[in-house]
Amino acid sequence: SLSITDDGVSNDSVTASLNGLNHQQQQHQPMAPVVYKSVDVNGQWISNKLKEREPEFTKKESMVMFLGTWNVNGKKPTESLDQWLGGANPMAPDIYAIGFQELDLTAEALLLGDTTRALPWEHAITQTLQTQGDYIKLTSRQLVGILLFVYVKKEHRAHITHLQSDIAAVGIMGMMGNKGGVAIRFQFYNTSICVINSHLNAHTENVLRRNQDMKDISRTLKFIGDDGKFINIYDHDQLFWIGDLNYRIPLPYQEVKDKIAHKDYYSLFLHDQLYLQMKSNSAFEGFQEPPISFAPTYKYDPGTTEYDSSEKKRVPSWCDRVLWKTAKRAENVGILAYRRHELLSSDHRPVSGSFIIKVRVVIPEIKGRIYQEIVKELDKKENDAMPDAQISTNLVEFDTIRFMVPVTKHLLLENTGQVIARFKFIPKLDETVLCRPWLTINPIAGMMMPKEKVTIELTAYVDSTTAHPFNVLNESMDDILILHLENGKDHFVSVAGQFQHTFMGNTLENLVKYPNPVFNSKPITEEHKMLSVPKELWRLVDNIYSSGMKEESLFLESGVNREMEAIIDSLDRGTAFPAGCGIHSMAECLIRFLEYLAEPVIPFSMYQQAMDASSNALSCKTLISHLPSVNYNVFFYLVSFLVEVLSHQRDNKLTADQLAIIFSTVLLRPSPSTSTSQALAPQSDAVTVKKRADFIKHFFV
Repeated sequence: SLSITDDGVSNDSVTASLNGLNHQQQQHQPMAPVVYKSVDVNGQWISNKLKEREPEFTKKESMVMFLGTWNVNGKKPTESLDQWLGGANPMAPDIYAIGFQELDLTAEALLLGDTTRALPWEHAITQTLQTQGDYIKLTSRQLVGILLFVYVKKEHRAHITHLQSDIAAVGIMGMMGNKGGVAIRFQFYNTSICVINSHLNAHTENVLRRNQDMKDISRTLKFIGDDGKFINIYDHDQLFWIGDLNYRIPLPYQEVKDKIAHKDYYSLFLHDQLYLQMKSNSAFEGFQEPPISFAPTYKYDPGTTEYDSSEKKRVPSWCDRVLWKTAKRAENVGILAYRRHELLSSDHRPVSGSFIIKVRVVIPEIKGRIYQEIVKELDKKENDAMPDAQISTNLVEFDTIRFMVPVTKHLLLENTGQVIARFKFIPKLDETVLCRPWLTINPIAGMMMPKEKVTIELTAYVDSTTAHPFNVLNESMDDILILHLENGKDHFVSVAGQFQHTFMGNTLENLVKYPNPVFNSKPITEEHKMLSVPKELWRLVDNIYSSGMKEESLFLESGVNREMEAIIDSLDRGTAFPAGCGIHSMAECLIRFLEYLAEPVIPFSMYQQAMDASSNALSCKTLISHLPSVNYNVFFYLVSFLVEVLSHQRDNKLTADQLAIIFSTVLLRPSPSTSTSQALAPQSDAVTVKKRADFIKHFFV
C-alpha cells in the first residue's frame, strides 16, 4: 500500500509550527585526516616513568565515598532526605555522589531539554548535608531527567583537580534524552574517580537493549586529558556506575511477592537479569556490586508500602543499583553498607552504597627526588651515536573491512641500537597528512630506550565520510606509511585491505543502479532499468510497515548493534532478514541509512533554501518539486510512510513533532565543508532545529 512511484506528490499540506524545540544530539564525529604535530616525546617518556614509580612517592589514605540513586518518577521533593543521605551512614563520607532519574517526565523536558526541576532537589540535598558536616557542591550535570550531583568535604576541595563532565543520550539519534547517562570525573589527590548515573531501557523483555544502552553510554562518554587526548570512563582508578538500570526479575508476580514476604532474596537474585548479564560478561563486564540484602526497590504504588497493584502488576525488581569497577593499578574498595531507604513519594525506593576507597596522596619531596633521577637517566643515555630500530613487518593486510566496523592490526617496533631512539610517522613527499582518512595510527611518535619495544596500532575504519571512494568510485584500499627514526633510517610500511561494498554511506544516485545486491554485483548503465528508490530503503520500510506500525516509541528508541549489523549484512547480500531482529533495530537502520548518505535526500546545495522556506508550506513544496528525480522519489516515499505511521498514533504514541525532529535531522544536513561554527549550529541551536522540523512537518499535516 506504500508503492514505489515516479509520480509527483499532490498533498495539500497545511501550515503548522513547533514551539521552540531543542534536543540533546550525539554527534557522530567523522574521522579527520591525521596531520602531524610536534610531540614532546621526552616529556611523555618522563611522565610514563613517573607513573611507573608512583608507588615510591605516594602513600595511601582511606576515604569514605557515598553513592545514592533514586528514580523520583517526576515528583518534587516532599520528604526529608535525612534517612537516605544523613544519619544512616556508618561514617561521615568524604565524597557524596547523588543521582536522580525521571526528574521530569513532561514532553517539554524531553523536547526542550528543560532542566528547571533540579533546583528543588539541590536545596533538599543541601539541607540534609548541612547537618552532616561542612560540604560544598563540587559540580552537577543533567540530561533532561537524569541528574548527578557531587559534593565533597570542604577540606578536600583544594585537592580535587581535572574536574569534567559529559552526557550520553541513547534514544534514537541520541535525541529526546529520556534514556542515557551523565558522568562526572575528577582527580582526588592522586587518584582518578569517575561516577556515572544512568537510566536504561525499560520492560522485562528488553535485556539486550539495556546491554546495548550500557555499551553505548560507555563508548560515548569522553573527557579530555592534559595531552589533548580523549579519556574514556575506564581510564580511571575508581569507576562507579549508579542509576535505574531497569534490569528485572522475570518470574511470576505472586511468586516474587511470596519470596519477598519470606525475605528469600537470594533465590530471587539468582534470576536477576543484571546478575545473569554480568555473570556471562554480556554487560558491565568487570563491575562488582555489594551483596543485596534488601527487598526489590520497584515498583510501588506511590505513597504506599504496597507493590504495584494496577492491572499491569509489574513484577518487583531491583531496578536501582550501585556498581563499581577498580582499575588493576588501584586497590579495590571496601564495602561499608548497601541498602534501600523508605522514602515513599516515588514508585521506586532510593538506594545507597557506602565505600572505603584508598586514595594515593603524593609526598612532594620524594616525588621531586625521583623526578631528578629519571631526568638524569634520560640525560645519561642521550648521545650522538646512530640509533637503530627494527620493525616487525613492512606489510599490514586488513583483509575485509566492513562499513563502520573498526579493525586493528599491530606493528612491533624495537630499539635494537645502543642509544635512545626517537620515532615519528611523517607525511609522504608533498603531502601534509600521515595517512589516508580511513586509517589511524597510535602512537604517531614516541621514544624508546635501548632494547625497549613499542606496539603501534593501525586501525582501519570506514564511515560515512570515507565510504564514497570505495562504494561509488571503486577505489582500492591501500596506503604507504613512513616511519622516521630521528638521526636514523626510515621504514616504509605498506597497508592494504578490501572494503566490503555496502548500501550504507552510499549515494541515492548510485544505489538505484543496483537492482541486485550491492555486495557482489555491478551497477547497471541503462537508465530505464534503474529503480525508483533504493531497494534497501524499500525493504526496511516494508518490514516496519508490515510489523511495526503499532510499536510504542517507534523511531524514538535505539536498536541493538548486533541486530543492526545482521540487518545491514542481509540488505547488502540480498538475503532474508535474520529471525529475532527487533523492530527498533530495523527502525534505527532506516534512520542510519538516511544519516550516512554521502549526499542527503535534500542535497547540501539546497539546505539553506530549505531553511529559508521552512515557515511557508507552499515554498517547501515548491522546493521539493525541484529535487533530482531519485531524491524526489525517496522524499515522497518516506513522507507517505511517515504519514501512515502517524495514523497509528493511538498505539505507537508518536507525534508529528517527534517524527519531524528525528527525520529533519537526517534529511536536512549542512555540507561538511561549511565552517565549523555554522556546521555545529544545526545540532545545538534551537532556532535551527525548529526551522528544520517545521520544513518536514508541513508534509505531515
